[in-house]
Amino acid sequence: MKRLLVSLAIIAVLFAGIIAANERLTAIRGSGPLLESMAYLPGSERVKPFMLGFNTTYAHYLWIKTVIYSGERMEGDRQFTWLIQMLDMITRLHPHFNEAYEFAGLMVPDLCHNPDAAMVILERGMNVFGSTKWNIPFYLGMLHHKYYKDPARAAAAFSVAAQAPGEHQAKLASLAATFYDNADRDADAVDILAFIYETSENPDVKKHIAAKIDELTAKKQADGGAGNVFYNQPDPEP
Repeated sequence: MKRLLVSLAIIAVLFAGIIAANERLTAIRGSGPLLESMAYLPGSERVKPFMLGFNTTYAHYLWIKTVIYSGERMEGDRQFTWLIQMLDMITRLHPHFNEAYEFAGLMVPDLCHNPDAAMVILERGMNVFGSTKWNIPFYLGMLHHKYYKDPARAAAAFSVAAQAPGEHQAKLASLAATFYDNADRDADAVDILAFIYETSENPDVKKHIAAKIDELTAKKQADGGAGNVFYNQPDPEP
C-alpha cells in the first residue's frame, strides 16, 4: 500500500510537470527558457517501476515533445542540446519504439555532431529487434561507413539488415557483400549472399543475388582468382 501511494505521488508530480512544461513550450520561445523547460525529463530509467505501467505512455509523450522540439530548433538556433537525452530516455522507457531509433540514426550524428551517442542508441535497438527490423541495422551500418570509415563493421550491420524479410533483402545483401569485399573479407561476402539466396522465396531477390554473385565472380577472376566466388558450389540459377 505504501509503495502504491508513493508511485501515485510520483506519477502526479510527473504529469504536473508535463502540463507545466507543455504550457511553457507553447508560450515561450528562445533558447534560454526552452532549455529550462526540459527539466522535467527523468534522469534515468529507474523511475520505471514507479510509473505503474505508464512508462510507454510517457515515452509517447516525450516522442511528441521530441518532434516539436526538433522542429523548433531547426527553425531557430539549431542547438539540439536536449535531443540525445530525450531519445535516450524514450528508448529506455519504451525499448520497442522503432521510430525513436530511426530518428536517432538519422538526426543525432549531424544535428548533435555526436555519432557515438547515435551508435549507443542504435545498438540498443539492435539488441531489442535483432534482424526483425531492417532500418536500425541499416542506419548503424551507414554510421560505421560515414563517420568511422569501418567497412567491416558496416558490412556486419548491413548483413543483419538483409535478414529482415522484405524486398529490400537483395539490395541490403548486395550492399553487405560490397562492404565485405572492400574490407578484404571475401568469405563473409559469400556467406551473406549464400544465406539470402538459399533462404529467400522471392524470385526477384534470388535473381538480384545471382547477379551480385556474378559480379563478385568477375571481379575475383579479374584479380587473378579462378572459378565462382562460391568455390565448390554450383553457379546460382538466374
